[in-house]
This record gives sequence, structure tokens and C-alpha cells, in this order.
Amino acid sequence: MGIDLFPGITKPTSRDRLGIELADEQLGMIFGMRRVRQECGLSISEVAEAMKVDPAQVSRLESGATNPTMATLRRYAKAVGAVFRVQVRHWQDEQTRMVKRSVEAWESRDEAPSSAEVVSPEFHLKQISAPR
Repeated sequence: MGIDLFPGITKPTSRDRLGIELADEQLGMIFGMRRVRQECGLSISEVAEAMKVDPAQVSRLESGATNPTMATLRRYAKAVGAVFRVQVRHWQDEQTRMVKRSVEAWESRDEAPSSAEVVSPEFHLKQISAPR
């Protein structure tokens, strides 16, 4: 038995699925920026100091345990030296693109793309020199 993505919902709607998709995108962005922090060799304490917040707040943000504002995400990105880009599309267009990628992967007999590849191939993080 897998993880129940829709607890208490017997027949998830397209809107329910969109909610899961958006949450996955947000987590992917947060985890990607955490990876940039780690690659730069910055500690949570150093990032917290640059953001002028408590290290526990940075730790909660990086774990996905909070629902940060865009302003908080920008401050975190600035502190770790990351750039994130957001693309906005109609959900129906995104569903079509995801299905096409899955079909192409199946037709090429490659392994199915990971959820990160299917969900967000246009999501890019760019590492820049982190301020020290």
C-alpha cells in the first residue's frame, strides 16, 4: 500500500491533483535551494545569520515543514547564492505535457522518468557566488 496523497478523499478531483502538484513544486524548489546551500558549504547557522532569523526557522524551511512566503524564499535564495525561476502555465497544458513525456519514455523503452523529471523539467536552480 502506497502513501495516501488524498487522505479522506475517495475520488480526487483535478483540483485536488493540482494541489498535490503545486505542493510538489514548492518542495522541489526548497530542496533544490538547500542543495545549493550544501554545495556552497554554508551551514544553517550562517544562512540564518544572513537572513537575520533563528537557525530553527531555516531548518524548518529546509525540511518543508513550513509554508514560506515568496519574500522568505527570496531572502533564503539570496543568503545561499541561488536563483530560482517560476513558470506559470495552465494546469491543463501541464497535464498534457506530462502525459506526452510519459508516453515518450514508454515508447523509447527507457525507464519512466522520475517524478521530478515529469513534474518540473523547466525548474532550474542556478548557483551563484554566495555572500560570506
